[in-house]
Amino acid sequence: MENLTINIIPFKHPSVQKEFGFYTEKKEGYFPIHRTELPNELWNTQKEEVVKHKYYYTNFEDTEDCILKTKVDLYSSTKFAKHLYTRLVYQYFIDIADAIQFNYVGDIEVWFLDAKASTTKYNSYNKYTLKIEFSGLTKSPALLLSYDNTSKVATTSIDEINIPTEYFKTVVYNKEIQRFKYLTEDAKQHLDQVYPLLNIPLKNHLEIPHTVPRKGNRYKPYFNHITNFYNDYLNTDEFRAILPLDENGFFDIPKDSILKTSKNSNNLRFYKKVGVDPKAGMKYPGPYKASPHDNVNLFFIYHKPDAHEYAKTLHGYFMEGYKEFFPPLKNVIRQPLYLDKGTSLAFDSFDSCIDELKSHLLALEKKPNTRYVAIYVSPIHKEDEDNKHLYYQVKEELLKHDITSQVIYKESVKDKYFGAFLENIAPALLAKIDGIPWRLDRELKQELIVGVGAFKSVETNTRFVGSAFCFNNKGEFKGFDCFRENEFDLIAGKIGNQVLTFIEENDNKLERLIIHYFKPFNKDEIDLVQKTLGLLKLEIPIIIVTINKTESSDYVAFDTNDNALMPLSGTIIEIAHLKYLLFNNAKYSSKGFAKDHPFPVKLSLYCTEQDYFDDVAIVKELIDQVYQFSRMYWKSVKQQNLPVTIKYPEMVAQIFPHFEGDKLPDFGKENLWFL
Repeated sequence: MENLTINIIPFKHPSVQKEFGFYTEKKEGYFPIHRTELPNELWNTQKEEVVKHKYYYTNFEDTEDCILKTKVDLYSSTKFAKHLYTRLVYQYFIDIADAIQFNYVGDIEVWFLDAKASTTKYNSYNKYTLKIEFSGLTKSPALLLSYDNTSKVATTSIDEINIPTEYFKTVVYNKEIQRFKYLTEDAKQHLDQVYPLLNIPLKNHLEIPHTVPRKGNRYKPYFNHITNFYNDYLNTDEFRAILPLDENGFFDIPKDSILKTSKNSNNLRFYKKVGVDPKAGMKYPGPYKASPHDNVNLFFIYHKPDAHEYAKTLHGYFMEGYKEFFPPLKNVIRQPLYLDKGTSLAFDSFDSCIDELKSHLLALEKKPNTRYVAIYVSPIHKEDEDNKHLYYQVKEELLKHDITSQVIYKESVKDKYFGAFLENIAPALLAKIDGIPWRLDRELKQELIVGVGAFKSVETNTRFVGSAFCFNNKGEFKGFDCFRENEFDLIAGKIGNQVLTFIEENDNKLERLIIHYFKPFNKDEIDLVQKTLGLLKLEIPIIIVTINKTESSDYVAFDTNDNALMPLSGTIIEIAHLKYLLFNNAKYSSKGFAKDHPFPVKLSLYCTEQDYFDDVAIVKELIDQVYQFSRMYWKSVKQQNLPVTIKYPEMVAQIFPHFEGDKLPDFGKENLWFL
C-alpha cells in the first residue's frame, strides 16, 4: 500500500491582524509590490489612492510618513501574505545560508557549502528553494521545500581570472548570488571578492575536470537532502516563531486526493496482440503494421577509410543479425531489405563530403515505387562541436531528394552492447519507411491531437517550434512542420490544415481538438486557433494540455512505504486547480522494479468550453492520453516520461536551425526522418 508524502509543509496564518505601511519611493531594504497584490483592505477603502501608482514599497515594518496604511487580515489578502511570509523567511536565512538570492519568480534560493565535495579550486554548494504557496492540497498556506542539486563556484575571484567577461554569468559576492551583467555597485568596487559560478569555458580555463552526472535513483538523495534541511533549519522553535509549520512536517497526501491512470493504459497493440513491452513485442508477435512499400532499398554513406571495419561490419549485422542477441533486421521489422551497392557513397574527406553527396544524389536514378533509406556511418560523434554540421547537412540533402536516413556513429558498431543499439534502431527504421512499430490500444475517437514543442538554439539565440505534430487518438502519425517561435499565425494555419484533412478523412466528424503545448497558451494564441476553426465552421471545444518539457523537481512526492521512494507509474496528484503531477515511469506494481527513476511530469489543463472539466472522468482521460503518448516513442524501446507530442517536435526544432533552407522539404513533413 502506497503512502505518498509531498515536499510541502502546511502552516497557519497568525490570527492577529497587523498594520502595514506603503510608500511610493523605493528605499534600501524595501520590497516592491504591484498594486494588484496590495491588501484587500486598501482596495476596499482607498481604491482611488491605490490606482495612482503601479508599484508600492514596504519593509513590512515602517508606517511613519507612508502614503497608504492599513491593518491586514492575512486570511483574505493571500497575495500580500505571500510577500510578507517570503520576506520573513528571507530575513531568517540571510545570516544562516552561505549564499542567498531571490530566483526569477521571486522565490528564495539558499546555498549551503558542502565542504566534502569542495576542492582548492572550487567550492561546491547544495541548493534549495523555499516557496510560499497557498496549496490546493493542504487547503492552507504551505512552505514548499525543493532540492536543486549543486553548483560549483571558483575559489579564484573574477579579478584574477584572465578570460573574456562574456563567460561570467552568475557570481557570488558577500553571500549574495548575482547576475554578472547586473552587478551591484558594491560588488563592482570589490571585484577581488566576486567569485564566478563554474561553466564549461571557466572549467577549461581553470583546468577543472568536467563531472559526469551520476545516474541512479534521484528520489533517495533528494528526499535525504530535504529531510535533513527540514530537521536542521525548519523543525526548530526559532523558525516556527516566524512561520508556525505543522508539527508533522511534510504533508501526507490523502488517498482521496490521488488519481490513477486507467488499468490498461500501458497496453500497446502489436500485430494481433496486446503487450506492454516494446522490446518484446517487436520480436514477437511483431510490429503492428509493416511498411506499405513493396520495395525498400538501403544504401550506405561512409568515409572511405571506414569501408571494411565499420560499413561492411554494420551491413553484416543488418543482414545476418548480431551474435545471439539480435536477429536479421528484416525479421524484426517484417520487411525484405535490399542493399543497392550501386547507390552507396564512399566520400573522400570531411571537407568534400557534402559536395560529393550532392553530385551523387543528382546522378542517382531512383526506381519508381521504391523507398530509399540512407545508412550514414558517421565518422564524427554528434557532440564534436567542430564538425557536427556534417550530420545536419547530410540529413537535409537527403530530404531534398525524398530520402530518409539512419545515422550511426561508427564507433558504436564496435560497442559490446551493439545488440541494444539494434533493438532501438529497428522501430526507428520501420517508422521511417512508414510502418507502425506499435500503436496505442484504445478505441478510435473523432479527435485530433496536436503536439507543439520547442528548442532554443544557443548559436542563434532563437527558439524554434516543431509544430502541428498531428496524431489521431490511436497514436497514428499524421504529419508536422517547423516554425520560429514568433510565427504562431503559421502554426495556427498548419493546425487548421490538419483539422481540414482530418474531417475530410472522417466524414466531417471532429468532436474536439486537443493541443499538447510546451508552455501556457496566451489569449492571442487561443484566439488565432479559434479563428482558424471558425473559418472551417467548426464549433468544437479546444483543449490545451500544457506539459513542462523538463521533469518537475520543485514538486516531488515520495512513497515512504517503498525503499525506492518512487510512486507507482500512472499516479496523478492535483497540486493546484487543474494543475497535476503525473508519475510516468516503468514501476507498474508495488513489487515491480524500475531501472530508471524519472521525476514527475507537470501539466495543466485548459478548455475553451466553460465547466468542461467538472467531470473528473474527462480529466483522467486527458491525462491518460498524455501518459499513453509517452509510450509511442519509436526512437527507442526504452520507456520515456514525456509524450511524443512534445518530444518529437522538440527533436525537430533542435535540428531545424542547422538546415540551410528556411523551410522543411515537403518529404520531411510526412516522414519521421529525425528519429
